[in-house]
Amino acid sequence: MNDEIYRENLDEYMQRALSFNVGRNMFICMNRADLEYTFELKEKYPYIDIAFGYHPEDVKDITEDDLVYMEGIINDPRIIAIGEIGLDYYWDKTYKEEQKELFIRQIDLANKVGKPILIHSRSRAQDTYDILKGHAGVKVLMHCFGESAEMMREYLKLGYYIAFGGVVTFKNARIPKENVINVPLDRLMLETDCPYMTPVPYRGKANETAYVRFVGEFVCRERGIEEAVLQQQLMDNYERFFNEKD
Repeated sequence: MNDEIYRENLDEYMQRALSFNVGRNMFICMNRADLEYTFELKEKYPYIDIAFGYHPEDVKDITEDDLVYMEGIINDPRIIAIGEIGLDYYWDKTYKEEQKELFIRQIDLANKVGKPILIHSRSRAQDTYDILKGHAGVKVLMHCFGESAEMMREYLKLGYYIAFGGVVTFKNARIPKENVINVPLDRLMLETDCPYMTPVPYRGKANETAYVRFVGEFVCRERGIEEAVLQQQLMDNYERFFNEKD
């Protein structure tokens, strides 16, 4: 929600999210400008939570100065997680090794400061798994999980949390639907990935925080649980993952 498309009417979006009982908002910052803008937003919306990390698709533009900046700012208490970080070979396979190096360096930083990591992984599931298993010493959340049930089970064995977004409401999204039904409730997170992956009934429009409600309603229907039960479980998971409760 710190994307430029939301800035003119941000207060409207934030109020709508609250009216939909969305009490926590994780803003993902992928560069210094994003982070500084989101720090300003947190003054107005104190319930905003902030994650900061360099996205794999931006690897060719990340400089050593950027990494030094990250190392200097990451202990700021307003930043509660590192991410989205990971691997993405979907559009461009040119920078595979550079992506891996950036990924590992950010994991190492997370291990050093003790903050959880949010993982973006697309089109290279095994590489992501191998790096995480070999390096991650902190809590891990798999963002917008779209891999196989077998891979989900492997991540669950490592104690990771699994997040799903609007894709689970899509008609032909068989694997994500099956995974969101079968993931243990105490490892489940729901998200929007704004402005992408807008759930039914608003698919095709820009996503917004309030629309995570439709993902939650889908999960309740498919798993046969009450909305209040799911809401409480998700809040417990969120607070536990981000070190707000034991």
